[in-house]
Amino acid sequence: MYIVVNTITELNTPKSCHGKSLARLARECLANHQTLTLDFEGIKTIPESFCHELFLPLVAEFGADYLKTRLMVANMTSHIDDLMKAAFGNLDAYFEKRTNIHDENCDEDIYSMNLAWLTKSREITRENPILAGLILGIDDEDMLSALSQLSFDDIQYLAQTNWLCFSPRFSTHFIQTMESHQRQPVEIMLGFSGSSN
Repeated sequence: MYIVVNTITELNTPKSCHGKSLARLARECLANHQTLTLDFEGIKTIPESFCHELFLPLVAEFGADYLKTRLMVANMTSHIDDLMKAAFGNLDAYFEKRTNIHDENCDEDIYSMNLAWLTKSREITRENPILAGLILGIDDEDMLSALSQLSFDDIQYLAQTNWLCFSPRFSTHFIQTMESHQRQPVEIMLGFSGSSN
């Protein structure tokens, strides 16, 4: 997909709302594993808020490594390049803002565990569904597909529901006999699968 930024706005300096619009288009493209090129021809400068609204949600959702392989930028002036580097220099504050818990009744520990599990699950299911079955213990194809299609907003919503999004994979017997002897890796995997007697 090829998007010319100045077709989104007639302004020479796009605003943060234009960054949001571009992020929605980019998300659809990247979710379908397509390469995206953003053309900045005719754009003289951009505010930091434009960078945040366009690029940082994509980094949160898809990861920086994935973006490097799928997102290209064309006709960017050195001035815009400097502005982007400055915007990306303060990632900690941005992600702290993105991950604020809006629901005061939400348990912070459960939220953190859910956020980490859902984000990693989405990454694994997108890259290798077979490996996802082994690592996550999920063999339902519909569930693997659903996890792979979660947006970052979906993940945040599920993370703060106050319900843990995953359950133990090991059997009761495995827990009860844990301290009886030193377990080998194969035994541990059998314990997780629930087939250890």
